[in-house]
Amino acid sequence: MILIRDGNWWLGERLASALTDDGHATSMLPYETELGHEQPTDDAVAGHDALVVFGYNAEASDATAMLDHSTRQLYNLLWAAAEAGVKRCVYVSSLQLFNDYEENLTVTEKWRSLPPTENVPLLACHLGEVVCKEFARDRLIQVATLRLGFPVVDGDRSAAAASGSTSAISADDAIDAISRALTAEELGQWQDIHVQSPVENQRYLMHAARELLGIGG
Repeated sequence: MILIRDGNWWLGERLASALTDDGHATSMLPYETELGHEQPTDDAVAGHDALVVFGYNAEASDATAMLDHSTRQLYNLLWAAAEAGVKRCVYVSSLQLFNDYEENLTVTEKWRSLPPTENVPLLACHLGEVVCKEFARDRLIQVATLRLGFPVVDGDRSAAAASGSTSAISADDAIDAISRALTAEELGQWQDIHVQSPVENQRYLMHAARELLGIGG
């Protein structure tokens, strides 16, 4: 059973529908749900085998609440998940964290992200990555950080290509990548993976996605 921590974003519901169609049991944890270090959080994760957390939320307007979601509340969620025996977390992040690098540079998962302090949604997304990494390092839960291209375009690869962005990803490709990350057998305890759709002048390399998830050409 897969628990999806909604990022107040349409892709979460689309993912839940796709996973259900593939025969997976899913449940949604709405963005507005307060995740304290108490029994309700334990109850929310009970009975689940995997967790998907959407770390990027461009819609929320309260900066303090957004940062709290990505730090304290995410910590509480991962702690409860680890205690409940959840084996894997897929943290859905964004390649926008590398947007300040020049486009001609060959950016890989080994590069350091550049979260802009003035962009609260991206800063919160980055802090969520840090929280997940610490849990993985302590071997409490296996984490795959999936950094999606941007923008995420509703539709298939042709829609991503039509966007004109060299870093776009279609919703279909994003959902496929998340689904594969949930079941991939070759992941390490903590793994960063960059994913975008194959568009003209594609900006980001996808070596890890190809080797670990079987996508990217």
